[in-house]
Amino acid sequence: MKIDDIKGKEVIDDKGNVIGEVEDIDLDFRNRRIDGLVLREGGLTGKIGRGETKVIPCNMIETIGEKVLLKEKPLTQEDLDVITGGE
Repeated sequence: MKIDDIKGKEVIDDKGNVIGEVEDIDLDFRNRRIDGLVLREGGLTGKIGRGETKVIPCNMIETIGEKVLLKEKPLTQEDLDVITGGE
């Protein structure tokens, strides 16, 4: 897959929400690998060029096809505290 094949694809979170569009890739030149995808925020602000950009690490990507699908977000300690009532 070429970089140009990935650019412009919608990025979908684990809940099925469109969270943005791939703008570029984040490269680690020293280790010669891709670190992640640079994401342009979705919505109106993204379309007029004022949306935030974020880097999605490669380990958060489930698959790249017609769209980029993200893996389910792992539970944080804060999430676990809410579930268990802080016990």
